[in-house]
Amino acid sequence: MPLLTITRALVPALRRGRGAFFVRSAVLLAALLPVLGLAACAGPVPVNQPMAVSFLPAPGQFLTDGGDPLAPEAFRQRAAGADYILVGESHGNPCDHEAEARVITILAHAALGSGPQVVVGLEMAPATLNPVLAEFSAGGFPPEDLEKRLDWKTNWGHPFAKYLPVFRAVRDWKLPVYGLNVPPGVIRRLSAAALANATAADPVASLPPEDRALLPARIIPPAPEQLDFLHEVMGSHPGKAKGRKGESAVDPRREARFLLIQSVWDSAMAEQAVRARKATGRPVVVLAGSAHVEGGLGIARRIAAFDPGAKVLLVSPWRGGEFDKADAQVRVYCPESFESRMGMTLETRPFGEGFEVVVTNVRRGSIAEGAGLRPGDLVTRAGGYRMRSLTTLHLAGSDAFRERKNLVLVIRRGEDSYVVDLGPLGKQKGK
Repeated sequence: MPLLTITRALVPALRRGRGAFFVRSAVLLAALLPVLGLAACAGPVPVNQPMAVSFLPAPGQFLTDGGDPLAPEAFRQRAAGADYILVGESHGNPCDHEAEARVITILAHAALGSGPQVVVGLEMAPATLNPVLAEFSAGGFPPEDLEKRLDWKTNWGHPFAKYLPVFRAVRDWKLPVYGLNVPPGVIRRLSAAALANATAADPVASLPPEDRALLPARIIPPAPEQLDFLHEVMGSHPGKAKGRKGESAVDPRREARFLLIQSVWDSAMAEQAVRARKATGRPVVVLAGSAHVEGGLGIARRIAAFDPGAKVLLVSPWRGGEFDKADAQVRVYCPESFESRMGMTLETRPFGEGFEVVVTNVRRGSIAEGAGLRPGDLVTRAGGYRMRSLTTLHLAGSDAFRERKNLVLVIRRGEDSYVVDLGPLGKQKGK
């Protein structure tokens, strides 16, 4: 509050001459002095920091690659000339699947009376199950039956319910849908062959003919500029050996296998997407993990080899962190979220130059409700860590489990802070 405003507020009381005025004034000034001191110490706001986005998007909202709002009609116009629309996802994020369904709906609706409808290609299903998907898109059975008909738990494994918006959109618009992947059994056998024949020029040759027939005709290895990213991903997986000075080193055999399997996935999805386009004459919307989409180094690079001259549009989720224009031409804001078995759902949201973690849901009767957690709470600490992302919760949970301690959060609710004790994690040995 400016000092002039404070003075003006005190003048009427002076004129009234109330006996207790000076006591109250002293208390008021004592309370305001720290505020005035903070204002005096504050420096000018930085004006030269780059601005990643020009607005705070709502979940599911489209953005341009420059970080500005992109209306659905503008998105449709960007996609109109594309032969392939590659949409990235995080498999466990419900917002991503809602966004995929919205992409399908916008493109299908836009095509009414003006051009060919799109077809949909799925990383989540092997191409061997295309007869099942054809029966589904023709109206043979409801989306809820796909889980069993596709043997979803064996062939994919991520929660089927989160993909229902996608399948309902496909069914509503009666769109052809294709599986793009290699059956997981073939991948397992190729993986084993790659480890057993690490020095062989072609581990694929050791597979039986029926397995080789299900692999892409041409397996294109990763681009050199993608290797650093793939090595980083590989380094976070089990199977690392110890290098000099105790540093982690990736087992060369496992690294070769990992790069081969990644190449098979990307090459197979690209090959099947090209087949779907040539068979139908329609643009293909490919739904796949973001690592296969972002930067155009995964599926898109292989499509360029299999279908030269085809136009590809990349669509990728943005979590609110660094905004890299090279990742995709269109971004969809879908905050990172986590649904705990303790009964709470946490979501990250942009806040200044970082994030805040918000409790968005608490299941009634859950451990989280009993511990006092409520929707709208801001989680500021987890265990001994400052809450900077949902990864922090994983670290705190791992510590609590290993040390046989309760998982404790610090939350902010309005102007107050509270400690929330969620109790022990998992089954503790010896208890």
